[in-house]
Formats: sequence, C-alpha cells, structure tokens
Amino acid sequence: MKKKFSNLLNIILPNKKINIFTILIIILGIISGSIFLIILSKSDKEVIITKINDFMSSINQNKLNNINAFKNALMENIIYILIMWILGISMIGVIINIFLTYLKGFITGFSISSIILSYKYKGILAALIYVFPTTLINLLITVLISVYSLQFTIMLYKSIFNKTNNIILKSHIKKYFIILVITIGLAIISSLSESFLLPSLLKLIIKLFI
Repeated sequence: MKKKFSNLLNIILPNKKINIFTILIIILGIISGSIFLIILSKSDKEVIITKINDFMSSINQNKLNNINAFKNALMENIIYILIMWILGISMIGVIINIFLTYLKGFITGFSISSIILSYKYKGILAALIYVFPTTLINLLITVLISVYSLQFTIMLYKSIFNKTNNIILKSHIKKYFIILVITIGLAIISSLSESFLLPSLLKLIIKLFI
C-alpha cells in the first residue's frame, strides 16, 4: 500500500527537487505569516481580533451569504491558478510564481495565528476546522500549480537552448494543461467547502466552545 502511494505521488509530482523547494517556500511563508502577526502593534492586533469576531458573529447569526461567498472564493482561486499557470509559460514569470507560492503560505500562517490570537486556546479547534479540509485543498492546489509551472519553465528553457524534441515538448504542454483542469476542479471543491462546510462547522464550534 505504501509503495503504491509512493508510486502515485511520484507520478503526480515527479520532480523531487522542485517538490521539496515548493513545500519549503510554503512552510517559510506560513512561519513568516505567524511571526508577522506576533510583531504587529497592539492596536493592529486589536483590529484583527475585531475583524475575526465580526466574521464569527456573522456566521453565528446566519448573515453570511453562502452563494456570494462561493462565487467570490471561486473567482479568487481561479484567478490565482490562471496567473500561476500563465506565468509558467513565461520564463521571466518564475520569480513571481515563487513569490505567489510564498504569499499563499504567508496568508495561511497569518490567518491561523489570527484565529488563535482572537480566541486563545479555544481558537486552536477553530483553527483546525479552518485548516481541514479547505486550507489543505488550497495548499494542494498551490503545490500542484507551483511545481508544474516551475517544471514547465525549466522545460521551456531547455527546449530553447538545448533544442528538446518536439514530441517531448507537446507531452509537457498536454500535462501542463491537464494540471490546469485538475487545479480548477480542486478550486471548485475548495470554494464549496469554504462557503458551505466551513461556516457550518465554525458555527457549531462557536456554539459549543467559544
């Protein structure tokens, strides 16, 4: 079973060096986002706490428009994916893609830390609900689109300077397009989870523990 999972992982994410590099960038972003919240001034932290409380209150009072939330989340996710995917076609876009990968990690770390800051130890459970499954799906999207955009950029570089076989080039283009379709599919699942599942779970947590 373990070997099958390892083989599947190698098929999905074939380049170990790029995989490790991408995951490290995300982890660095998460750590940076958490540290950034810590070094904020007291007044800035109070503003964040107020915003978190208002968000939780709107969920608890059923003021959140799930349909609009879904549309906004899906739009944001698709725009992010398309930017990363298009930049992967351009060799000069690699730096921006690395930054966008880092930014996703930064926002994740900042968001989780903000929830814990607002509700202390009770916020740990709310933070876990925030992470599972919505944030994990978003991070998976980031890993996939980042890994394949970087890999595609490297392939383009090699094809220009080393004259890679056209058949290999077409194969990479096909895979790159498939990844676009897969990540958009995951974005739909993530947006549904963020707009319908997450608010319901948070509402339950608020009533029981917060």
